[in-house]
Amino acid sequence: MKPIIRKALKSSLAESLATPLSVDHYLGLIDSKLSVDEPRGRIAEATRQTPDSVTLTIEPNDNWTRPAPGQHILFGIDLDGVRHRRCFSIAGAPDENSLEITVKRNGDGAVSNFLVDNVEPGQLVYLTHAEGEFYPNASPPARALLLSAGSGITPMMSILRAWIAADELPDVVFMHYARTSADMIYEDALDRLADEQPSLELVKRFTSADGRISADTLDAAVPDLDERMTWLCGPAGFMDSVQPLLDARTTKPVFREQFESSRREAAHGEGEVHFVQSDVAASGDDGSLLEIAEQAGLNPPYGCRMGICHSCKCRVTEGTVRNLRSNEVQDIRDTDIQLCIHAAAGDVAIEL
Repeated sequence: MKPIIRKALKSSLAESLATPLSVDHYLGLIDSKLSVDEPRGRIAEATRQTPDSVTLTIEPNDNWTRPAPGQHILFGIDLDGVRHRRCFSIAGAPDENSLEITVKRNGDGAVSNFLVDNVEPGQLVYLTHAEGEFYPNASPPARALLLSAGSGITPMMSILRAWIAADELPDVVFMHYARTSADMIYEDALDRLADEQPSLELVKRFTSADGRISADTLDAAVPDLDERMTWLCGPAGFMDSVQPLLDARTTKPVFREQFESSRREAAHGEGEVHFVQSDVAASGDDGSLLEIAEQAGLNPPYGCRMGICHSCKCRVTEGTVRNLRSNEVQDIRDTDIQLCIHAAAGDVAIEL
């Protein structure tokens, strides 16, 4: 959209003419991807690399701004008239005009299962601008270790592709864990890159045959670990296993990206939760504050449910809460918190 047209559509005159609807409503009659401000996109390709995943190539509108390597987005899709939002890492290089994410099936997850089983090119999706500081470096280090498991491979692909696109690929060991070869997303792409790039060493470990990561396997694969900056991403159990191994072997920076709360299973609380605006009270014993609100019949906004996207942030008027990641208990007043990663540790009053 040309800047002069965007400026005209954002004017008070255009807004008043569109009232009681919005300018975006009328743009949508032309093309639902059009919007004055909102990043939106349309799925151009849907590729099933493995039976339980789908890689989506999305063509965004011109409200989208290019991300930094290793960042994530809040991805929205309408299912049965309800807009659902989930957080996914970007797997493509930042300089690409399209946007690539890979979604793995996630238990009973409505969004991931729909995308894996049913999504097709042409689907309209809603985006946010990319966020995250998984890759804070302005330039690559001399030596790097990209260490991932499962879907943790996706932000690694973004970092690796960014280095290659900028012709700045350092000496890299890319070590990835999957259950089997059939479960490994991006295996073919990584095999090709390892053949093309002499400074890229690919180490694939399949837990069904090789077992989980250990000190011996890490020492054998990366004997010069103490000379490498490390990027680490994967499921909570994998991250918890790897961190002590890294701590014992290197003082170089270790950058972590974790899309699960390792303490999520301890989401029990105590006390009473009072949702002030709705005038609803509920026991705080069972679940996070987000789950308690939903069990009480409320519909607070949420996205990732992992404490990443901040969509569920809400003001606590007064109360005692426990952070499910750090287990820290705080007495707070007039403070915004993420409902998905906090439980009641006493009586809590929430502006919801």
